[in-house]
Amino acid sequence: MAIYKGDEVKFAINLQAPGFSMDTDDFDVEVKSTIGGSLKGSKGGSSTDVIIFSETDTSGEEPVTRWFVILNTANELKPGGMLKVIATAYVPDAHANDGVRKQTATKDLDKLIAP
Repeated sequence: MAIYKGDEVKFAINLQAPGFSMDTDDFDVEVKSTIGGSLKGSKGGSSTDVIIFSETDTSGEEPVTRWFVILNTANELKPGGMLKVIATAYVPDAHANDGVRKQTATKDLDKLIAP
């Protein structure tokens, strides 16, 4: 299934690294088209093209928090290529030079096509 240019796509993210928590630590999400263009958002940021947010489900015994991204594909991203998600976690680590270690993960999202 493809993503149409102009769609607002919602997808879950789940970043994991030793010493990292999506709930308390910072992270960024960038989406790039292999044809050209990219959009970037940060946890707690104010981007209108990449919105990052969490939802907590309290229906079970323990609350479960899940993180999501809503991507507005109307701007910057060129259709015809694969959309790649690049997530960067800022992991607290006393052994890193500035006390924070950057760890990156990538994943293909889907092909972006013109409507």
